[in-house]
Amino acid sequence: MEKKILFSGLTSTGRLTLGNYIGSLNKLLNLQAEKNNEIVIFVANLHALTIPLKREQLIRNVKENLKLYLAIGIDPKITKIYLQSQIKEVNELFYILSTLTTMGQLQRMTQYKDKAKKEANSTFKIPTGILLYPILMAADIILFNPDFVIVGDDQKQHLEFTRDLILRLNNNYDTDIKLVKPKIASIEEGSRIMALKNPTQKMSKSDHNKDNTIFLLDDIKEARRKILGALTDSEDKIYYNLSKKPGISNLLVIYSAIKNIPLSFAEKEFKNLNDYRKFKEIVADTVCDLLTKIQKNYHNLDDDKLQKNLDYNLKYLKNRANKNLDQIKNKIGLLF
Repeated sequence: MEKKILFSGLTSTGRLTLGNYIGSLNKLLNLQAEKNNEIVIFVANLHALTIPLKREQLIRNVKENLKLYLAIGIDPKITKIYLQSQIKEVNELFYILSTLTTMGQLQRMTQYKDKAKKEANSTFKIPTGILLYPILMAADIILFNPDFVIVGDDQKQHLEFTRDLILRLNNNYDTDIKLVKPKIASIEEGSRIMALKNPTQKMSKSDHNKDNTIFLLDDIKEARRKILGALTDSEDKIYYNLSKKPGISNLLVIYSAIKNIPLSFAEKEFKNLNDYRKFKEIVADTVCDLLTKIQKNYHNLDDDKLQKNLDYNLKYLKNRANKNLDQIKNKIGLLF
């Protein structure tokens, strides 16, 4: 059976959170375990340039996040991982795709519109890279011609934009690029882990309230304190109901995702507990056990090991990217 190619981009801005782990990284581990999948993932360090960063900060972020990806269990011998800036072909495809898009399309993207609202009310200025971000994302994907892209629900619009570009290439130039499909986890599966103190908003690495977010490199005692201080309700009954019990529902999703069990199993496990303090302690134990394991693996990785893991599939990936780009350029008429 021919393997299905799954593709995903990973952040290189800021510190990774428990929400990042549950929402995407844990899903990658499950997909990595399936023999019929070929997974290609990249660390989006070019996308990171849309945020003002000094050289040292960018390198530190990339190294920290790469080490965390490996620490959670991403195996370069199974999953092909690379730095976005290592595959130079993406820049040429980025330009080609930019000739197939309009300013109107880009200005309608939600991410850009949100930034434009902030700019209107402050001194913040939108980098051109924010406007062009969807084209670069499309180039990343199309360059490796995958069957599926693993994305969060906040990236659905960008993936639809990519699908439109694929259809345009195929129709205009008779290319044979797969109409990539999204792989998106449901909210019940942890696609959207919520803030601990405000479970109606998504957990974010940029949250001003540090008690809302658990980072994968948090001090273990600090992580426990955050879970024990999570906002709940007064009912003292543990079940999933996102609208009536957002805090408890969020903790149930966190627990079931880390334990890798269906949400319904977690509900049954706590059906007769009726003790929020005890429930939080059990969830905190589960989270802290995970963080302890990840942090131990993280600290066993030095820069030499990191580079070896990055180089493991680089030649193969560069050859594939170059071959796919040449096929597109040939169809367009840029090669003869």
